[in-house]
Formats: sequence, structure tokens, C-alpha cells
Amino acid sequence: MNDQVMPRYLPVDTYDAANPVLFINTHKELSDLAACAAHRFTVVRDLMDTLTSLSLKGISDCDLTRVTRGVHLLTREGCAVLEVIQLRVEQMEAGFKAKA
Repeated sequence: MNDQVMPRYLPVDTYDAANPVLFINTHKELSDLAACAAHRFTVVRDLMDTLTSLSLKGISDCDLTRVTRGVHLLTREGCAVLEVIQLRVEQMEAGFKAKA
């Protein structure tokens, strides 16, 4: 059981910086958090669909790097939001089991 209190604003570690700039509001509705993560994964899926349909013969290393960096960033952000959702759901389920 996870009985730790989650901070209201959780930093998103998506780049190498001494002080975080982006935060997840862990108190938002689960549906809002899920929509945020889903949006990022939808964009990742669309970018990957584009890559699979392209001929990579003519693509420059620079362009490929730009796309993969975007995919990486969006995936990390989406996973961070999913982790918050998972923790919140675990806390809700633990509370439900305790009441039963």
C-alpha cells in the first residue's frame, strides 16, 4: 500500500537542468491527467506513423534527430503523467479496501 502523500506539483524530468521548470499538478482530475498523457502518446504515434511511411534514403541525420528527440520528449512526459495516474489510482484503491 502506498500511504505516502504525493506533492501537489511534481517536477517533470525531461532534460538536464539543475532546477525543474515543468511540473505536473497531481491534484488535477484523473480524466484531465489521462487526456494529457493520451495527447502526448497520440502525437508520438502519429510521428512514428509518418516515419514508417517515409523513405529514409533521403532524410538527413538532422531531421531524423529532430523527430526522435520530439518522440523521446513526448514519451517521457506522457510516462510521467501516467505514473501520477497510477499512484493516484493505487491510493484510491487502498482507501476503498480499507473501508470495506
